[in-house]
Amino acid sequence: MVVPTNHIPEDVLTDILSRLPVKSLVRFSQEENHTISLISNKTLDVAAKIDAPQEIKFGIIVGSCNGLVCLSQGSVILLWNPATREHNILPTPCIDPRFPNLSIMKISVGFGFHLDDYKVVRIVYFRGLQDGNPVHAKVELYSTSTGSWRMINAVVPCDIEQRRCGVILNGVPYWLGFGPFWPNTIFGPGEPRRDEFVLSFDMGKEVFDLVGLPDPDAKGSCHKYSKKLGAYKGSVALIYYPCHEHVDNFIEFWVMKDNDLGIDDCWSRVLRIGPFSSIGIPLGCWNNGVVIWQNDKDELFLYNPFTKDVKKLSTHGATKFSASVSTYVESLLPVINTGIKRYVIA
Repeated sequence: MVVPTNHIPEDVLTDILSRLPVKSLVRFSQEENHTISLISNKTLDVAAKIDAPQEIKFGIIVGSCNGLVCLSQGSVILLWNPATREHNILPTPCIDPRFPNLSIMKISVGFGFHLDDYKVVRIVYFRGLQDGNPVHAKVELYSTSTGSWRMINAVVPCDIEQRRCGVILNGVPYWLGFGPFWPNTIFGPGEPRRDEFVLSFDMGKEVFDLVGLPDPDAKGSCHKYSKKLGAYKGSVALIYYPCHEHVDNFIEFWVMKDNDLGIDDCWSRVLRIGPFSSIGIPLGCWNNGVVIWQNDKDELFLYNPFTKDVKKLSTHGATKFSASVSTYVESLLPVINTGIKRYVIA
């Protein structure tokens, strides 16, 4: 006998739905309209190969929040839900290569949210001078609540070299930032170059904030190490790893506790792993401290620092690629329709 779902107690139905994969939930929601509100609140972890929308084949993954993935390729930016196969192409940004009288030097993109409003922030740097003065970086913001871009007066307090934010945590994007080159800098191995920071953008207040980096050995040698941003047990993590000329093949995890405390009290070293005979490039870490890295043969591995287990990841036949790490949790969160055509991948 088939029992109609509207006769099943809500707590029982919720428990059943929470055990189903998202693809099954999608099919179920199409047949049982009264359960859509329950299904829309469910999220599940997943690890799989997924094909990006045709519009973004050579772009970058900016990041992911609550099952929505932001992809960017030049001035083309879209929001995509791989679980439901829906994506929305955002309107053309305010600043594009035709921006009057200015030449774009580089662009960095961040993704995040405030309450139920998902936002994309775009930071544009220019080359050359305007009226004899350097041109400050300009910032524009896309909001799903309005479906449009707007220029904002946020001041970018440092330089960003990455095309995308390094990590997103609780809806806030973070980047590694850099100050100006030090006077009389010698551009040689191990020489000091410039101050370094972690930069964040508050999606609610729409302002940038930055905090200096910790000194790993209390000798002012922060600049001698390579760095990646990640997440560790719900906090922003800074991963220090050796440059090629170093023989000390360790990886250190530093966690940001409170960026209002100052550099000395803001950071805490929580993990040191190694030594490794060949360390490659750490790409990031899971929340539990598992490190993802890429070796000199373009192979990807997971390393568990607590069990010492190493697991090789499939690259699905790809031999040459550029790898980055983003945390993705599968969900049924809709790609919000703001008047732009909604696409469904067949």
